[in-house]
Amino acid sequence: MSVIKPVPTQQSPLLLAGHTQTVDPAEDNEIFDLLFDYETVQLAQGAFSRKVQFAGTHRSALYLEEYGASSHNFGHLRGNRLGICLPILDKEAKWWGRSISEGHVPINHSGRTIQGTYKSGQRHVVMILDRTWCAEQLGNGFLGHSLEINTIFNSKKSSFIEIAPRRVRRWAQRLCSLLTQISPGSDEAQKAMFEKELLTAARSLLEPSEISQFDNSASKQLVEAALLLADATQPPVLSISALCANLNVSRRTLELAFRTIIGKSPLQFFTDRRLCRAYIDLKQSDDASARVTDIALSYGFTELGRFAHRYHKIFGELPSETLRQRPEKFIRPIEV
Repeated sequence: MSVIKPVPTQQSPLLLAGHTQTVDPAEDNEIFDLLFDYETVQLAQGAFSRKVQFAGTHRSALYLEEYGASSHNFGHLRGNRLGICLPILDKEAKWWGRSISEGHVPINHSGRTIQGTYKSGQRHVVMILDRTWCAEQLGNGFLGHSLEINTIFNSKKSSFIEIAPRRVRRWAQRLCSLLTQISPGSDEAQKAMFEKELLTAARSLLEPSEISQFDNSASKQLVEAALLLADATQPPVLSISALCANLNVSRRTLELAFRTIIGKSPLQFFTDRRLCRAYIDLKQSDDASARVTDIALSYGFTELGRFAHRYHKIFGELPSETLRQRPEKFIRPIEV
């Protein structure tokens, strides 16, 4: 698979634009490697896909994405950035365990984790802005009276902005339209127009807004601690009882936290997560001696028949069929 990577400054276009599509979670995590560090876990049976239409400069990005099968994303924004997501509310989704009602927009910034659970068909528009640049531009009054964004994004508990539903719909439509107008190249005027439009959107969305405090912070922290602990365990499987003992919580408490944030029990989620990681290893393996048994055992699946059944139910093929496929390039390099 080809991933958008930085190129030398003298060769960099002023504006990147295009579209991508991944058809399995083995490739999904790499699409926005420059912007995010995260992991995708497929949660339900169905053909996985993630369609993305994007445009961006070195200090701003805008993209529209649509998900196939139900999945969960966990990670964070790289660098010093802030993100604003405008859901297109045709399918249920949850950020940090909370369903989005009209008039509430998820926000995020570097240093805070992202927890998103998406149903098949979920669509949303996302703006990613360099935080320092955005603070300078909106704080100097050049585009209107000054707006101090750092006070908005400094709260560790802020997860949503309350905005009039009409304004959310209007900006979602306007930003989708902007994506259709952008073409890659070295046109300074087009770059300036693009960045000004994103700054205007950020001002419109942030200025009159009230922060909705996240009231499930204990559940969020517990889920994140469980994920970190599971990753630190060798082999990469830990019984739920052992997980509870290490976290010093009851099984009921852990169950409630996972169902609140992710919508699944911890046992179901960690099983799906290990299946996805096994899928990635099988899909990307170019070792002729690689065996399904070895990869299954490395992720704690000791009952191979049950492993194959669960695997087929999620991915629609047997592990041996995945292993026989040679790695393919689903996304072509973008030429500008």
